[in-house]
Amino acid sequence: MSMPHLMRPPTPPHAQLSPVRQDTAIVMCGGGDPFEEYITALELCKEANRTVTIFAGNDMIEKFPHDITHACSLHPDKFQLWLPRRRAAGFNEPQFVWAHRNYESSVTHWTRDWAGSTGLFCTKVAREMGFTHVVLCGVHMLVESNHFVRKVPWNNALGFRKGWNAHYRELQPYVRSMGGWTLEKFGAPTVEWLREDVAERHQQKNYNPGQSTAGLKA
Repeated sequence: MSMPHLMRPPTPPHAQLSPVRQDTAIVMCGGGDPFEEYITALELCKEANRTVTIFAGNDMIEKFPHDITHACSLHPDKFQLWLPRRRAAGFNEPQFVWAHRNYESSVTHWTRDWAGSTGLFCTKVAREMGFTHVVLCGVHMLVESNHFVRKVPWNNALGFRKGWNAHYRELQPYVRSMGGWTLEKFGAPTVEWLREDVAERHQQKNYNPGQSTAGLKA
């Protein structure tokens, strides 16, 4: 059943600030019906006895009504809109705010973009933080998966697939998706996969996170 974005989805289990063995990163972006996908992903994580940490991209920074640990965007100027609106709604302040370059504003950390739009950027950040289980919600990479806010086709989706394809091998062991082209590409999360100890094989590759001159939040 579809879920209006103003309703509160179930509260995720307590999230650690750094990944531990039972942590799962859930990436929340805006394709299709991300809240419905989130509910299903959260149920799987609960069944697998996994805690979750939320990585929210773009409009989800404003709209996701439960705790966000990492706010991520390739449009850092828009943090000045999303974050105040999030505060005004009474939602939590993300501890980490990520962009693809050093940016004077609300950004606390930066890392290079992999050219796969915000969904891939969130995924890259989750991997750099050490998560070996990353579940994508609302990251369809389909033209026809209308955005949950704007309700229009995303004509740039096909071009952004190149970034995912370029990094497929180093992502495949660690990433699963709830819908769209990324579901076809990486497969769906299962309780068995969530319970599995996925060996870290790419820990040092292409990892170059930096701290913004805006400083790390306490």
